[in-house]
Amino acid sequence: MEYLASDKIKETLGDSIFSDNITVYKSLISTNSTAKELYKNGACDGTVILAEEQTEGRGRMDRKWLSPSYKNILVSILLKPQIKVEHIYSLTLALAVSGIDAVKNVSGLSAMIKWPNDIYLNKKKLAGILTEFSVRGKTPAYVILGMGMNVNWNPEKEKNILFPSTSIFIETGKETSRNTLMAEILKNFEIFYSDIKNDKMEYFLKRCNRLSLLTGTEISVDTGEEIIKGKASGIDKDGGLILEGQDGNIKKILNGDVSLRF
Repeated sequence: MEYLASDKIKETLGDSIFSDNITVYKSLISTNSTAKELYKNGACDGTVILAEEQTEGRGRMDRKWLSPSYKNILVSILLKPQIKVEHIYSLTLALAVSGIDAVKNVSGLSAMIKWPNDIYLNKKKLAGILTEFSVRGKTPAYVILGMGMNVNWNPEKEKNILFPSTSIFIETGKETSRNTLMAEILKNFEIFYSDIKNDKMEYFLKRCNRLSLLTGTEISVDTGEEIIKGKASGIDKDGGLILEGQDGNIKKILNGDVSLRF
């Protein structure tokens, strides 16, 4: 069994804003909760928290995130970005694209983004991202990106999984080095993070749209206030979904729960 180890991740990652700020915990309530506490205690931009186990892992809408110990990636990245508030959700997509590229590099598998915060592979959920933030004035005080990715377990055997799910192990039939995978995710994410901070988002936006599972499909989006039906036509630089409604109007949706039929 391979254990997560900050020195092994750093060895593959090389020189990076994340290299000296990676901590691996045996067990946490949740990596996002720990990231918030570390922020209060003055943790720096680029702090990375990994856990072998979460006792109360969370996804969006307070859904539980299930994961056995020592099998998957459970990580939160604490950022203190000098960016426009409207670009916060771009960071969610940046981590999604970074995860997709990393999976491709280490396993050869081709995953896609299911807006706003999931990575899908062969029409099943491979990873989910939970973004939490606080705003101070016109910029975020912090942004915490939490991600759970199924790596070396079989979620199909779990009775309490809410959505059809898969893992790298299921798709390849072999185990993957989580340390190598995590290093690749951080390496990719640092590039996109820099681009977003410098408002150079053309390449990032092209990647998001190229990898979007929803584009061109008829979907239903529950925003919490209303349910909007229409055709997804793309993702904009703020991380918003561009939707052509059934009334013919073009709408931009920043957050919501998407339903679609495969």
